[in-house]
Amino acid sequence: MDMRQLQGFTLPGLGTVQALQAEVVELSGLALRDGAWRLGRLLLRGVELRTPALALRATQVLLRGLSVVPAPPGDAAAQPLRALSLDALEVQDAQLELARAPSPAAAGEQAQWQLDALAGLDGRLQMHIDDAAWIVDAEVGVAIQGGRIDFNRMSVEHIGPDSPMGVSHMGIYADSPTGRDYLYQFMLPHVPGVRFEQRGSLFGARVTDRGSLELQPFVESLLHNAGCGTPQGRPGRHAAPALQRTRVSGELSLGDGVMGTRTQQVELAGRAQGRNRVGLSAASLGQQIVLRLPDLWAARALFSLAGLQGSSGAITGTVSATVSAPGNGPALRLAAERLSVEAVRLDSGA
Repeated sequence: MDMRQLQGFTLPGLGTVQALQAEVVELSGLALRDGAWRLGRLLLRGVELRTPALALRATQVLLRGLSVVPAPPGDAAAQPLRALSLDALEVQDAQLELARAPSPAAAGEQAQWQLDALAGLDGRLQMHIDDAAWIVDAEVGVAIQGGRIDFNRMSVEHIGPDSPMGVSHMGIYADSPTGRDYLYQFMLPHVPGVRFEQRGSLFGARVTDRGSLELQPFVESLLHNAGCGTPQGRPGRHAAPALQRTRVSGELSLGDGVMGTRTQQVELAGRAQGRNRVGLSAASLGQQIVLRLPDLWAARALFSLAGLQGSSGAITGTVSATVSAPGNGPALRLAAERLSVEAVRLDSGA
């Protein structure tokens, strides 16, 4: 079934449809009961959807136990659906590309970010910087344990003595042979999650403690301040060029708990079973970074779609996300080798 003739109409929240196609459509169990359309099974193969904001392609999409309640005739123009429910959604080999990545500002300045899974984050990242600020290549190992970076355990390895890293009231720094270089400079007097460096008792004494960073409160504050238009900080003057020459690889293990805001969130689970491990790689950190989750597992989700408030049960799958800087392809590309979502519910709240 080719639906490209439907070009030009508007989907709520998605914009004008430029292309809509499904090469194969199979359905069974269609019925109309109590004003609701019910469908036992709907299978779509060769799916494509394009709008100015996004492009979606999928080899196969399977919907089980679909129920749709249309809006009353007087409300249909503004909101065509009153409710939708789905026993299960199964997707194979899908890719969603967004021309513009979601911004923290879109959540609004009143959004309360909750990133519980960062509190249990464990793992290690390895960064290689070509021709760093020290005129030679540098290696940086970042260890994360219990959602915390301890700068006393970090250093920049290069020819000659290693350069220690730390965090002061001015920002996150690296002490090189030529002096202190700030990688990220704070713009606010209070920065949640930061324990600043400590010096000896004598004035000007050497640093005795390089400080630490608790990722959950730090990132929550970073996103909240971005939504309010009051940035928490900015990259140091050497940081942006260095990102173009930085390669990154590593593996992280997310903790359990909510990731998102009060109205848009997933609740990760399965840490004890080894789920939600994240492989991270970037050939150039300033251009593109790839995150891979071979065993995604979430207990539930809350979201909004096309003006409806939604929720779901368990979410499982093998997924990846590619985040690109301007000029390096779509801003955000989400890919799912397989994805299963149970008990999807959408409701207008009326």
